[in-house]
Amino acid sequence: MTGREYATPFSMLHAAMLLGQKTRLAKFDKAIRQIVKPNDYVVDIGTGSGVLALMAAKAGARKVTGIDINQESVEYANEAAVLNGVEDKIEFVEKHVLDFIPDERADVVICEMLSSILFIEQQVPASYHAVENILKPDGVIIPQNATIFIVPVESSVIVERFSFEQLQFPRVVQTVMSDSTKDLADLMVLQEVDFTKPASDYSIDETLQFSIINDGVIHGLVGLFESELYKDIKLNMDDGWKQLFLPLQKPVRVTSGDKFSVRVAYTPGEFNSLVIEHL
Repeated sequence: MTGREYATPFSMLHAAMLLGQKTRLAKFDKAIRQIVKPNDYVVDIGTGSGVLALMAAKAGARKVTGIDINQESVEYANEAAVLNGVEDKIEFVEKHVLDFIPDERADVVICEMLSSILFIEQQVPASYHAVENILKPDGVIIPQNATIFIVPVESSVIVERFSFEQLQFPRVVQTVMSDSTKDLADLMVLQEVDFTKPASDYSIDETLQFSIINDGVIHGLVGLFESELYKDIKLNMDDGWKQLFLPLQKPVRVTSGDKFSVRVAYTPGEFNSLVIEHL
């Protein structure tokens, strides 16, 4: 049997689940309607359910290409296009975005593969590839930028996941709800990322010093982001994203007034690149 026979439709089911995040979709719909004009060619990267591609078609685009690496998602998006009567305007392509070069440059690129601190998903490399190889020089890409924040936190409930009786496990990145952590300092900006201007090196390597405001034990950092879609339309964590917990391998006890310095380094889209060092 081939590997595909053992595959699950998780990616497609996840994409369909995201349809429930109505505030996120409403913001994209508003931005797309402001940007897309008749006769525009639109490329939607990481199309998933196809919802943003369908929005572009409904907004008047002449042609839309939706790209996704997952076959089940492409099949689902094709069904959605037929269901909404726009199948003559949309083509869904099963391909990795870095392998996609269109026959014509796009007027608009939609690339929504955002994740907390832009770490796990391919938002940054995909956006930069799109600006260099897919988008017209005077075209528009959305989202346009993002600001990444981090804060040291206490979270016994997360740390306890990595042990069971006498068994211990390496601490790894986890998505978390805000009520499962306690901030021990104020948020600080880790990085500001401009998706409209590709860079040859987009790795992040910053050292930040936090002033502790609450007594506790630092178990790790929490990362989150804000993103500008277009002009005054902004996305934030309340639009459907979970925070990302970045564990320290050894907890650090702190009291109010202490200084806590930490180095955070990673390459967006490369899961094994993360380095967290308490200095």
